[in-house]
Amino acid sequence: MKIEELETVLSKYKMHTYKASCYGEKVSLPSMLTIFRELIINNIPPTQEEFIKCFKEKHPALKMGWLPARLSRAYLSYVREYHLGYLLRRHFKNVVYDEAADIAGVDYIIKYKHKTYNIHAYVNTKNGRYWRKVKDSRHVFTGNHLDLPLDLSQGKHCGEFILYTDGMVKNLKNRM
Repeated sequence: MKIEELETVLSKYKMHTYKASCYGEKVSLPSMLTIFRELIINNIPPTQEEFIKCFKEKHPALKMGWLPARLSRAYLSYVREYHLGYLLRRHFKNVVYDEAADIAGVDYIIKYKHKTYNIHAYVNTKNGRYWRKVKDSRHVFTGNHLDLPLDLSQGKHCGEFILYTDGMVKNLKNRM
């Protein structure tokens, strides 16, 4: 699938807004990322509704009122990162996504000019920067690590999503 096709699909997705709760952020939820990745069919990510429904079906014991809001925020992040993979592959020949590395705090691994770079993608908001610091405190990172913050005011609007742009990836490449 080409990135333009992915963006066409994403532009048609409808998002539901759930009442936010701070509590849900600190609770470790099982397999959110794994469920999202399993629901990608023919390179098309699930809708928000499909993702939340599948998670609830797999974990019926979780009856917390904040759960849909937490899953919705995770979903937005997963879609952004999935789209980012397409952008990275447009600009680099050797881009690796590894779910275990993602869970350990590295979103993508890029080999470029005989070096390996570990990429950390996040939204450049107060909350996004906070959780990026939490990642640093939870993991011991070695090697070349580069942050790729997404400034929402500079992102590409695609339906209800705000995504990374070619320009942001070109800036990343220049930093390498």
